[in-house]
Amino acid sequence: MRRYVFLLSLLILLTACVPLEAPQKAPAQQDQVEALDSDQLESEDGQLQIVERLLPSGLIEIGDRDAPVVLLIFTEHHCRYCKDFYHEHFPLLIEDFVTQGKLKLQISILPLRKYIHSQNAALGLLCGATQGKGIPMHELLFALGAKDREALLSEAATLELDQDLFVQCLDSPDTLKTVERQKSIARSLDVTLVPTFFLNGEKSVGLPQYADLRGMIEVVTTDE
Repeated sequence: MRRYVFLLSLLILLTACVPLEAPQKAPAQQDQVEALDSDQLESEDGQLQIVERLLPSGLIEIGDRDAPVVLLIFTEHHCRYCKDFYHEHFPLLIEDFVTQGKLKLQISILPLRKYIHSQNAALGLLCGATQGKGIPMHELLFALGAKDREALLSEAATLELDQDLFVQCLDSPDTLKTVERQKSIARSLDVTLVPTFFLNGEKSVGLPQYADLRGMIEVVTTDE
């Protein structure tokens, strides 16, 4: 797992996609039932194996379902600072909080019109997640994008997904409905920019320094 050196904790890296805003209170989310279910993070050959749950809303969730802190992130595969969050903050959150049972992390994709392949990537992510490989697909989409259907099929092959099931998922109206459902959730929470975070319902927009994000989580954990 790669580690990164961060700037002083008082500095905030403003995103190219969004400005950073003060936290705001978000509406309560509806209860969601897991479609793909597992609770463990297992280590195999020294590599952390992330086991995910795909929720009916289309959110990908990892971590103890009873964790006292929930971090919901709205992200997008073409946004530079969304990519920075995945490569820099995500592994540290896993190590510092998720594996300790302190944090449950939820990922939602918000397709944006400014990126013409944004919705293709969202569909590909969901179809990877239906086969239990949403996080690996998430990583590939950040690295390779989703310029067309052939690119998505190539990424599915790289992850050794069942190609027939993957194609069926891409073509299914239900998959598109799930993408629309995520857009609806974003609208209900007044999310228009990425990355946007909700930490136990408190909204922040932009990419914070990891030290600041860690401090916020620790404060919430202490309060709980």
